[in-house]
Amino acid sequence: MVPVPIFLERHRMADFERCVISLFEQIHPLDRIARAGYVLRGVTEPESVAAHSHFVALMTLLFVEEYPEQFDRERALAMALIHDLPEAWLMDIPMPAGDGYLKAAKQNAEQAIIERLLDGFPGHFAEYHRELIDPQTPEARLVRGLDKAQMMIKIVMYEREGRGRLKEFWKNPKNFQDFGLEPVSRLFDAICEEAGQARPR
Repeated sequence: MVPVPIFLERHRMADFERCVISLFEQIHPLDRIARAGYVLRGVTEPESVAAHSHFVALMTLLFVEEYPEQFDRERALAMALIHDLPEAWLMDIPMPAGDGYLKAAKQNAEQAIIERLLDGFPGHFAEYHRELIDPQTPEARLVRGLDKAQMMIKIVMYEREGRGRLKEFWKNPKNFQDFGLEPVSRLFDAICEEAGQARPR
């Protein structure tokens, strides 16, 4: 193997470091972008997109540890960490409007944005995001399901604090999509039991 000249190695590392700084400059707003569905329902000081992404990543870590034979750890965690990065440009579009009027356009825009944001990084990150759009792999289905589960756990917490008008969340089956994964389904059942709510089917 031919060694890389030291000046080329320094140039490569400088390019990588610039890419990192540029990415974080572009996603900087995520800790100030509130989750719009909560805002629309009167939740004061709701979680940010960045906080939501952190919690989804933590849930993903717990699940891949608990079920190591079912999920690829690195793939699932990468998906969880990047899944909402496009909202740094698009903001958080609430689900009824996003699904009812903008679904295909929103998905195309999110994929284009993730490719721009992660330009200069390994291409598989953008491919992981593409998998999330049409979740066929176990990891994509896990992250999509935990994305919903984290939301419903947050609903439980907000209701305990008396924040917002949130009853409609318990009536919408789309908020409990387990994507065919029994571990995620059991989590939804536990969330409903904790809240004293029937799971909509």
